[in-house]
Amino acid sequence: MTVKQKNRVFFWIFVVFVIVLNILASVFYKRIDLTQDKRYTLSPYTKQVLSQLDGKIHVTVYLSGSDLPIRFKHFRMSIKDLLDEFKLYMGKRFSYDFVNPMSRDLTPEQKKKLYEDFRNLGIVPLVYQEVSNVEAKQIQVFPSAKITFLTTKNDSIVRQEVGLNLLNKDPNFEPASEQNINNSEQTLEYKFVKAFLSFIAKKSKTVAFVEGHGELPEPFVLAFEKELSQYYNVKRGVIGGRYGILDSFNVVIIAKPLERFSKADKFVIDQYLMKGGSLLLLLDGVKVGMDSIIYYNKAFAFPALVSEIGLEDMLFRYGVRVNSDLVQDLFCSTIRLVGEAPNGQKQYHTFLWPYFPILVTKNNHVINKYIDYIHTNFISSIDTIGKRPGLKRTILLTTSEFSRKIPINFPYEITLDEVNHLPPKQLFTQKNIPVAVLLEGRFKSAFAGRIVKDLLPQNARFLPRSKPAKMIVVADGDIIRNEVSYDGKIMPLGFDHFSGKIFNGNKQFLINAVNYLAGDQGIMKLRSRQFTLRVLDKQRVSSQYFLWITLALVLPLLVMLILGLLVGRIRF
Repeated sequence: MTVKQKNRVFFWIFVVFVIVLNILASVFYKRIDLTQDKRYTLSPYTKQVLSQLDGKIHVTVYLSGSDLPIRFKHFRMSIKDLLDEFKLYMGKRFSYDFVNPMSRDLTPEQKKKLYEDFRNLGIVPLVYQEVSNVEAKQIQVFPSAKITFLTTKNDSIVRQEVGLNLLNKDPNFEPASEQNINNSEQTLEYKFVKAFLSFIAKKSKTVAFVEGHGELPEPFVLAFEKELSQYYNVKRGVIGGRYGILDSFNVVIIAKPLERFSKADKFVIDQYLMKGGSLLLLLDGVKVGMDSIIYYNKAFAFPALVSEIGLEDMLFRYGVRVNSDLVQDLFCSTIRLVGEAPNGQKQYHTFLWPYFPILVTKNNHVINKYIDYIHTNFISSIDTIGKRPGLKRTILLTTSEFSRKIPINFPYEITLDEVNHLPPKQLFTQKNIPVAVLLEGRFKSAFAGRIVKDLLPQNARFLPRSKPAKMIVVADGDIIRNEVSYDGKIMPLGFDHFSGKIFNGNKQFLINAVNYLAGDQGIMKLRSRQFTLRVLDKQRVSSQYFLWITLALVLPLLVMLILGLLVGRIRF
């Protein structure tokens, strides 16, 4: 066989090999993730959730268009990579597309329908300002998605839709910054999986709201209950001193109690914690309401509410104290008051109200990571007490660097006239006052060393020390409260009718807190996932711009030239 014939044989063998390899790749597709942080690999928990979805999913992503800023084009690629992984795992049951909401090809009817969907799904655009050497222009970007889930029930197709804002709203970063977009890429899988969980009908865990001590009535926590019900079974009820009644619940929530807990109820709560339970306590340090201030122009803040309801001694034994004080912060929400214009017409005026601090989290824990502003209402400070072996305490929420505490040892008068005479800035010298804390580990019973025979049923054993347990204490009972309009309409959690704003951080923080307390390790691992941000040295790129452009253009040509010379020399 001549050399020419051998070359032909090798050529056709190579062609057949490539064709067979492509056929096998199309049938047995496998993507190899060589990244150090495995950013292109679905977690086992995600695969478990996807396997439980009994229906079809279609995702519409609204991040498209040739005029997208380069950062958002990269973000779109990350979204597409994740959706490709979902499709690879679910096959024909999963599909997606990218839509440009600003496209000129859309008819007026299509645009109207699109923006109606945005309003119904809570999708909010981002106005991004792009600055160049020539001009500065504003671009409207929709880093959002709509998830449509179709399933069959009783021979009919059931359609569910969920809106996702894929870009984090972390006040610590500019929305379009590289760091915020990288953080958003880290939480993409978490956000999608969290939405998928809402489509799974069977809930495996139960959350209970305690009643019977003046806690917030159900209409005022209904927004949060509705959110919780997407992931958990939600119950409400009275303890009634019945030992063990809480044991079947994964998380127990006590939201703003105003009346005293009996010794029997405290014992039930204590032993629930000792058995490894999880508590979310939302408590006010003082008793005061904004409604009285608005209607009567003044009100009195009464001290020692936690002591009055009988929980102070329990919390002290657990290593935490809600103080009888009010926290003021210069970084705060506003209130609108009605005045009279010169023409006799009503006129609204907006004032800062330091009694409503706005909290920005420190991203120091998976619970408070990358969440929006949190609105609070007459909050108190929290202290951790003494050393508690085997117990870890983490501060989750703090005030800003311009805050102060007002001790409430006797009725303290608050009037609306304070909006015109705010305390001088020099008084706000306290920084990062703790207002929420996580305690986890082994607790010592608040009833250790006390006679408890009359509280224990027959054959029940008193536990003086807990199994691994968790508890979160927040010094603001209203952080979970939703407004209810005069006609009975339930307003979104975080809506403040005094300023007219919605603070999404309230819902995000509370949902994360319950996820963590319920031991949902899979979803929390997704939330804590981190990608390394590898950023170019902008100063070096700018100073060596022409060098790198020249190398990028000339180096490949030189390599090809050298290879050509070498091949020619070898042949001859």
